[in-house]
Amino acid sequence: MIGIEGMENVVKMGLLGLGRMGQIHCRLIRDCPGLELSAGSSGSAQLRRDAARSFGIRTYEDHEVLLRDPRIDWIVIATTTDRHREWALKAIAAGKNLIIEKPIALTLEETEEIIDAAERADVQLTVYNSRRWDADFLYVRRLLAEGSLGEVYRIESRFTHFNPGWGGWGAQGEENPWRLKKAYGGGILSDWGPHLFDQILLLVDSPLQSVFGRLYSKIWSDEVDDHFWSELLFDGGVTVCVEASNNHRIPQSRWFILGSEGTLRIQGGSPSSWSPALIRQSSGETIQETSHELPQVEISTGYYQDFVKALSAGNPPPVQPTQVLQVMRVIEAVRQSSASGSSLSLP
Repeated sequence: MIGIEGMENVVKMGLLGLGRMGQIHCRLIRDCPGLELSAGSSGSAQLRRDAARSFGIRTYEDHEVLLRDPRIDWIVIATTTDRHREWALKAIAAGKNLIIEKPIALTLEETEEIIDAAERADVQLTVYNSRRWDADFLYVRRLLAEGSLGEVYRIESRFTHFNPGWGGWGAQGEENPWRLKKAYGGGILSDWGPHLFDQILLLVDSPLQSVFGRLYSKIWSDEVDDHFWSELLFDGGVTVCVEASNNHRIPQSRWFILGSEGTLRIQGGSPSSWSPALIRQSSGETIQETSHELPQVEISTGYYQDFVKALSAGNPPPVQPTQVLQVMRVIEAVRQSSASGSSLSLP
């Protein structure tokens, strides 16, 4: 490769799993300069036909045939979470570089196994934590970097809404609402925790001291959580609330951030509603209030754009394994804290 402008070679991508999220990856890859969507695999004949018709790619019934395809540079794993470990290890053994849909795996132990295997095999590994590129997060990150709120000491990050279709968000829909089933790795902590904790660990430049968490299964499933709540304490005294719920008939703010010189609030609800951003600052008795509209989209295209930029410059892809590992440690701590009823200290 010679760079973004006129790359000599495109990166040939293969999709392992052509369900609803796999189809989103297909569209994003197809529309991203520098990438070529080459092939995909699925056990579903209908999904294979749909992919071949929509994207003009060759398709395979057997995932292992895709992994043996010498024309593929990178594999994107977009199966249900319970199959991530199995296919990640097989892809690594086949010498393929990997993008894995979040969460990387069911457990911290599986995460460590995948990362260790990739390191031993000298293949590149990254995870699709796409909400790093959401307009609201980019705005918050810039605002904090500029110091517009002064010394920030309290951050509240929430995804709270009420969507009866949440469990059936997948290729099989309500016939198999896998997000409500433990065996598949369902639950809102697995669904939204990787995004929300990844964002916080990018915002707070201090070691994490302790985690306290609660999981609730109140409306949608007895097997998995439909609401989680957590408190994080960082060195230096910054405290963070991270919460996600499909039980909020009235949503809370997406962001609420307190600083010594200002307060930020961004409207909550579904992702398309994460705007405007309201900032209120004061100096003495003078209060200044500003509002900013944030151009929200359901699925950001930023991940794959930055993926191409990184590879063309010879740099590691965005979302590094060490960052993924830290996120999974926090998620595991939330689960353990909820089970024990006590906060957990992190080394």
